[in-house]
Order: sequence, then C-alpha cells, then structure tokens
Amino acid sequence: MNTLFLTIFNPQKAFNQIKVETLSIMIFIIIILLVLTNLILMIPIHEKSFLITLTSKPLTPQQSNTMIELNHKMRYLNVVVTGLLYVILFLFHAYILHLIARVSKNKLAYMKVLQLLVYCNLIIVLGDLINTALLYWRGIDNIEHAYDIILTGITHFISIEQVGTTGYVFLNSINLFQLWFVVLLSIGFRILTDIKPVKSIVISIFFWLITILIPVLFVYFSQSTLAKNGAM
Repeated sequence: MNTLFLTIFNPQKAFNQIKVETLSIMIFIIIILLVLTNLILMIPIHEKSFLITLTSKPLTPQQSNTMIELNHKMRYLNVVVTGLLYVILFLFHAYILHLIARVSKNKLAYMKVLQLLVYCNLIIVLGDLINTALLYWRGIDNIEHAYDIILTGITHFISIEQVGTTGYVFLNSINLFQLWFVVLLSIGFRILTDIKPVKSIVISIFFWLITILIPVLFVYFSQSTLAKNGAM
C-alpha cells in the first residue's frame, strides 16, 4: 500500500521497490474499486448527457421517455460492464507495452509490465475522480453538451465546433494527469529495464499515443459510418 502512494510522492523509490516486489492483487483491486466509485458518481452526469443527446434526435416524447427509463434502469449494469471493459482494456494495454518492450529489445515480463501500469494508472484514476468532483461543484445542470463532461483537459477552453468530434475526443486525453502518467511510466520503465532516460521517454510517449488513439479511431470510424448512412 505504501508503494502505491510513493508512486505519486516519491516515484524513484516506489519503482525501485516495485523492481523487487511482485504484483499485489490487493493493489489492483483498490484501483478497480476507485474506478467503480467514479463510475457510480458519474451516473447522474451520464444521465444528463444522455438526455441532452436525446433532445437532438427526432423522437416522439413517448420514445424519449422510454429510452430515458431504460437508461435509468440499466445504470448499474452499465457500471459493471464498463468496469469489466476497463479491466480487459487494462490487460490489453499491458500486453501492448510488453510487446513494445520486446521490440525495443528490453526484457520485461508481462506481469512486471502489468504491475508498472497498475501503479502508474493511479494518477489517471485520481484525475478522473477530481474531474467528477469538479463537475458536481460546477453543477450537473450546467452541462450543456454531451461532450461537456471533461473539465481537467484543454477541451475546457475549446469548443467541439472548432475541432470536430474526433479532434475533441483526442484533446480530451491531453491533461495534467495524463502527462503525469507519461512521466511516471518513463521513470518506472527506465528503472525496471535499466535503459537510458531518453529511450524510456520515447517508449512511454509512443505507448501513451497508442492508448489514446484507440478511442479516437473508434469515434472517427463511428462518425464516418454514421455519415455514410446519412445519420449525421
């Protein structure tokens, strides 16, 4: 547990400890519980975002009410499903970093990569919780757009009309906590593999770009498909 908090306050010491320690399942569970806590807190916010989206659709009042009721009934199931998808994506990201390490001729076992990502992701999870707290502080009723739920990124100063949906999703991923994650990852990767700092930074940035481009590409192809079908 101490190592987890050292990741934030003394990453050099934390990753030196991680180098000789095995992954504690309890640490992984703590991260998952924090993610689930944030998802539960986000339920009213997502319901507000869903309502805003419905108002832009050519639906009858009865259809809108039916969809709102269904979305409300499914809210906790959505939390569970999203939590499971988070775990799957997390394991997939660890596999990607493991492959990058092998391609760059740095021997690092998959479980050690997973352990590294678990500790580094703490800062991202905390960032998500802070963003949720800011949304409550600003007031849920002040959300005016379905994408207006990220207050910690640079999109807070940019409108979606300026950069488009795909660009907006990409810029949503650029914030202090994501950059902090890259710094932690580069420090941890350097310590675990004993490579030069510059190489570790390049690998960390490359990995980070891959992880944020996955949802961006998903949005891009979704938007393209909708446009071809005349739904936009």
